[in-house]
Amino acid sequence: MTDDPELQEIFTDPGHQEVVDLLQSGRPATPPLDPHFRSYLRAKLMTEAHRTLPRQARRSWLGLGFKPRTLALSMAAVAAGFLVVLGVQIYLHGGSTEMGQPVAVDITKTINNKSDVSTAAEPIRIPFSGPVDKNAVAESVVIEPATSVTKQWIGSTLVITPTHALAPNTTYTVRLQASATPAASTPPSVKPTPTAAPSPVVVHFSTVRPPIPPVTAPSFASSNVAWVSDSRLDKSGTILNAVWTGGGQLLATRPAGQPGSAASATPSATPSSSPASGSATDVWLLSQSGTPLLDLAPGASLPSAPSTPAVRMFAAWSVHGGQANLEVRDLQGNLIATVATIKGTPERAAIWLGSDRLAYVDGNGTLNVVDLHGNPIVLPHQVKVSRGSVEASPSGGLIAVDGVEGPVVLDLAGAPAKPLPSGATGFDWSAKGDLAFLVQQPSGSDLYVAADGKQSTRVASSPAGQTWTDLNWAPDASSLLLATKPADSSSGAPSLLVVNRDGSNVVPFGAHTEYTAPEWSPDGNLVLFTRRDDATGGVTFQVATVSISGTNSAEQQAIAEVDRFMKARLAGDRSGALAELDSNGQAAFQSSGAPLTSAAGSTFDRYYPVTVQLTRTTPSTFLIGVRTFIAKPGGAETSFVEEQLMVVQQDQRYLIHDVQASPSQPLSHGPTVVSVEVLQTPPGQQIQVRFDADLKAETVTNGTVQVKTQDGTLIQSQVTFDPETHLATLAVKLRPGTYQLVVTTGVSDINNVPLAQEYDAPLVISR
Repeated sequence: MTDDPELQEIFTDPGHQEVVDLLQSGRPATPPLDPHFRSYLRAKLMTEAHRTLPRQARRSWLGLGFKPRTLALSMAAVAAGFLVVLGVQIYLHGGSTEMGQPVAVDITKTINNKSDVSTAAEPIRIPFSGPVDKNAVAESVVIEPATSVTKQWIGSTLVITPTHALAPNTTYTVRLQASATPAASTPPSVKPTPTAAPSPVVVHFSTVRPPIPPVTAPSFASSNVAWVSDSRLDKSGTILNAVWTGGGQLLATRPAGQPGSAASATPSATPSSSPASGSATDVWLLSQSGTPLLDLAPGASLPSAPSTPAVRMFAAWSVHGGQANLEVRDLQGNLIATVATIKGTPERAAIWLGSDRLAYVDGNGTLNVVDLHGNPIVLPHQVKVSRGSVEASPSGGLIAVDGVEGPVVLDLAGAPAKPLPSGATGFDWSAKGDLAFLVQQPSGSDLYVAADGKQSTRVASSPAGQTWTDLNWAPDASSLLLATKPADSSSGAPSLLVVNRDGSNVVPFGAHTEYTAPEWSPDGNLVLFTRRDDATGGVTFQVATVSISGTNSAEQQAIAEVDRFMKARLAGDRSGALAELDSNGQAAFQSSGAPLTSAAGSTFDRYYPVTVQLTRTTPSTFLIGVRTFIAKPGGAETSFVEEQLMVVQQDQRYLIHDVQASPSQPLSHGPTVVSVEVLQTPPGQQIQVRFDADLKAETVTNGTVQVKTQDGTLIQSQVTFDPETHLATLAVKLRPGTYQLVVTTGVSDINNVPLAQEYDAPLVISR
């Protein structure tokens, strides 16, 4: 179909354009009419559009005169213009009631047209100022890219909450039908009042660009960690305990009966590490900012989750009739198995041993281990536990227990138990398998680290009169986070501390106030903790945002160079873009056909880096993949092009030295690759491929996500997929060199829509 420039100039709003496209694509064929009638009808329609649309959308066309092409428009285009005028008027009102009066849809205070929306699974709120058929509206919701959501009405506002975090760097479209309230029955003698057909409500927004993953991961050493800010997850008493899932969401015990909205939650219980005996609780899935996403286990409490993102399960206790069942569920709340039953009310969560076994303490204080079928596993040494610490190593082969007879490390392989220093407690295992614990002394606390859970070494001690508690390893095992409490005011104020693994460089972290139970998120960007609420006397759960410094300086300079280059291109500044190219780069752009600035009739709308890779040849050369989105002037994005920019240090600055560009790809309703990251994980690598949609997990395999050599030979890989973060991870062993990532059209989203076309990108292994 040929676009009509006069209509395009009138209907510039993206929501209006949705209606234009819909009506134009669905118009029927029409017989030819007299050309004078076409001209007359068009003049009438344009006058009506000029009268009814907002002033900023009007076009003063009467004085321009018609061109011969305008007089020769087909009747189909005229009919489409007529429907567009009516359709946009309906859209502006948002629907109709049973009496034919408009139903206003207030999207001005929502995220419509915003370009910096958080990826956290926060609610999308669409208020209606008139009566609508709520069930019909909720059922009509469609989100593209495909996103799993929950929907609920709070008064006259439809609240749409994604069940997973949104993808970064992605433009989302939310469509729903503003159906009117069903008309009341009328006597046969009464002629029903005609109503206008309601029109779709369309909301567009784009998510923020996340920090660019570094080529070399920064260290969580104490000198690199900085506290940025903190915020409450909910009101005091509305969360009783909370833990991270392996995918970076939260599992929380909440008093039963709370609504699924953090804003409307009310205190209904006394906060504690475990719910009071006989109190009713539920286990909820929360976003990182505390938004309740899904009631996973009504009547349950004390959740725990494995640390592996790909294992989407959790365990929780459910108390009924004086006994408690240990249940394993998936992260949609489906019951997988009941693996154990004990008498009374449990006081602690079960402990995951790897991803296929659980340890728990029964009503007699005895430590037990079962598999996910409920089959008991005999421990090499029976241990009684009172209120001491119990923690398992990441592999699940070792368990540190503060037993009644003393602290020990149990080896499930059958080796003798390894005794620990007297008084050892507060155990925590690092991702590398090192055990940290504390021994409280009369004048302070001693910090120990046991490599592989074996030989224990005291690495640090608190100042006299100060107590250290609540250990937690950083994600890379380079440092430890702990809480500190002074014996009195002369010993300092309470706070958090970060100390390196070897006990060096103990630095304060956060404000001078009392913290408990600090816990790093899996990616290290957040810390979950509790703090006393002075207003209520209770405890609030909060998260702190953390900044990690120590990134590679050369890499940051190369990224900054690409940013200058791309900003000049987006601004249409050709000379500014040329200034960021060396002579080879200028020749490469000419030969590749990649335009420096947008072509006539389109604009470069936005860009973001897809991948950053250090080349094998020199530490001062980077291959940075960028994706540029192309849009109609003042309109919606229509396509994108991906370019691989080689950035080379020359003298004291970086310049663009080479480019390889893909053909322009139209935006589709199917899933798209958002980013690619190469991680060195000796003895091999991990290739992380992130998508923008909720995918069908069974379509993400080593047959659809592959790594190949330059000559097309398939590299053996193991593929895992984390639906929470839309992340496919390929475990490979690659020698230094250049390879090809291939994502085939066999990958599809939850609506069975596949990738529009195969995705290919270079992979550079530099060491």
